[in-house]
Amino acid sequence: MEHDIEYENTVERRLFAMAYERLVPVYGVLELTPLCNMNCDMCYVRLSRSEMEAQGRMKTLDEWLMLAKEMKEAGVLFILLTGGEPLLYPWFKELYISLLEMGMVLTVNTNGTLIDEEWTGFFSHHKPRRINITLYGDSESGYERLCHYGQGFDKAVKAIEGLRKAGVHVKINGSMTRANVSCSDGILDIGERLDVPVRIDTYMCPGVRERSRPFAFQTRMDPDMAAKTRIHVLRREMGDEIFKASCHHEFEKIRNTPEGEDKPYGMRCKAGRCSFTISWQGLMRPCVVMSEPSEDVFKTGFKKAWENITEKTKQIMGSSECSQCSLRKYCNTCPAYALLEEGRYDAVPRYLCQYTEHSLEYMKKELEKIGDE
Repeated sequence: MEHDIEYENTVERRLFAMAYERLVPVYGVLELTPLCNMNCDMCYVRLSRSEMEAQGRMKTLDEWLMLAKEMKEAGVLFILLTGGEPLLYPWFKELYISLLEMGMVLTVNTNGTLIDEEWTGFFSHHKPRRINITLYGDSESGYERLCHYGQGFDKAVKAIEGLRKAGVHVKINGSMTRANVSCSDGILDIGERLDVPVRIDTYMCPGVRERSRPFAFQTRMDPDMAAKTRIHVLRREMGDEIFKASCHHEFEKIRNTPEGEDKPYGMRCKAGRCSFTISWQGLMRPCVVMSEPSEDVFKTGFKKAWENITEKTKQIMGSSECSQCSLRKYCNTCPAYALLEEGRYDAVPRYLCQYTEHSLEYMKKELEKIGDE
């Protein structure tokens, strides 16, 4: 998982590539609060207020601002503000404006249900790079099943409409589970109707983090269903011509991938190399789904915490079996997912093996439907 890093242009792509090689932390995710007005079954961050208070407290505005100055000096430029529901953070507006004034490029993850005219006005006057609003269904019943908050659907859609009219860049995210998989086409329809890009995720990692039980034992789809949904939504998101080209590119890449070396591989994404996350408790980690390695950034200081995280990330090794697999360049696996799926960094995450194999099968079937074999 790469913290929703999306490049706007070639300059950004080159910037991240240079930062990756030099271990410069250009991208950070700040989890401002674990509190949320919804209670989605698959969320591994959300806590009730009593659960939060039993584990710690939210950091104050002054604490985040002092840390932000250290982050800027270290090279941080892009920040994703998230939660929980970040708009519930008591000093969100003050922190947001201060980060903008520092020159930070801000993205906000939100469920959208709190965005009323006042919030829309705020974001129209202080525009972020983008606001990502997750739709958990295409109706109130879908929201009730997964989020236990039926009225959230209408509020989220109104938020998207209002922000778009105010000239704020919005993207719709979707997280598909057994409880809402039937809503995937409806969510895509909403994106088309509102002229908003949609990105639907069908792999739900069994994250635990501050919660007590992994999502794998709650309501995620089996690998076959998740893969089928993945390919279906990709075709709709891309359109037939781009989808065909993408499929042929992936098949060609697999054909040209020889058997790898029999040795463990490290973290292959940007986590712990040029990106990081800081939890609501002030713990720096390489990635949003990981609990370890972890550094108390408010005690250690940003620079030292980042140095420690990069060194510890280098020591994380994945499966030597995965490093030999001919599907390794297409598969979404990584040591962090292996740990969550199987309990060890160097394990083979069988769920993802099946997810990848089924995805290739459904790609072929979709190409046949298009008339391209």
